[in-house]
Amino acid sequence: MTQQLYLVTLRHNLTLAMFHLSDVGTSLGFGEVKLARPSIDHHALCHDLLRLAIFAKDAVDKNKLQDALIFQIHGFHITFFLTRLRHDGTYLMQEIGQITFPRFLEELAAFVNLKNMRTLLMVTEVFWRLCQPVAGEDYWTPVVS
Repeated sequence: MTQQLYLVTLRHNLTLAMFHLSDVGTSLGFGEVKLARPSIDHHALCHDLLRLAIFAKDAVDKNKLQDALIFQIHGFHITFFLTRLRHDGTYLMQEIGQITFPRFLEELAAFVNLKNMRTLLMVTEVFWRLCQPVAGEDYWTPVVS
């Protein structure tokens, strides 16, 4: 019963995975989505971010990834993070960008600007360049004591 409860509480909204024809491959990232509310539940957002960090750490370890992408959506705001295993055994999670999407069609023209396009292009480029399995024996496996 405890194992089933653990699986229910540790699930995510979205998974980024590589596909090869009809086979699902390596998980490269994860995401959480929360609806906008009149009052922000910071505890729930922090709890979701912690769960995403655990999923990213596990994906980096299991799939021997250089990095894993995490994103958290709250209402119209999205924040992107990158998780990496450093050479000293420390996992580093770094915010790499954030964007607020328009709520109405009238705000769309203001959204399409150079800053937002650069952020989206940078996140896309970082994902395709860094969220890949490490080639050869370059992957450092942490020792769990």
